[in-house]
Amino acid sequence: MSGDEISTVVDFLIRHCIDISRAAELHAFTQGVFDALEIDPPSSVLKETAADFAARVRDETCFIIEADGKLVGSIFCAMNGDALYVGRLAVAPAYRRRGVANALMDAAKAEARRLGAKRITLGARIALPGNVALFRRHGFMIVRETCHPGFTTPTSYDMELALA
Repeated sequence: MSGDEISTVVDFLIRHCIDISRAAELHAFTQGVFDALEIDPPSSVLKETAADFAARVRDETCFIIEADGKLVGSIFCAMNGDALYVGRLAVAPAYRRRGVANALMDAAKAEARRLGAKRITLGARIALPGNVALFRRHGFMIVRETCHPGFTTPTSYDMELALA
């Protein structure tokens, strides 16, 4: 059981994934997407285990998109104070620039409104300008630059979207 149908975009069905038995699949998918990114330092998702993902599925909101029975996109959302934090946005390379990331971001925005969040926050790597541009198109603003430990120049942006 994948959860409740949220909406359709093009030929994609967005589902709220509540099935902990899919944690290993989500873990492998997300790690595969993030491992291919040319970022330094590598994403901390690469240190996470299937058990970490099971906890995420249990404790956070996870939206997924499947095509032809395969996972092609996912995102995790968690309340943090008055904000919904979104992270671990992953889209299979063959499905990029086809609306998957936009659909997942729209699902996260709808979830934030449903939960009564005043804002949505996320972290975006400076080395991934396409991701930063995606988040800007969704109304996010850069609120600060941050440096990963051991780096002397900023490596990521904290971004925020204020909700009306």
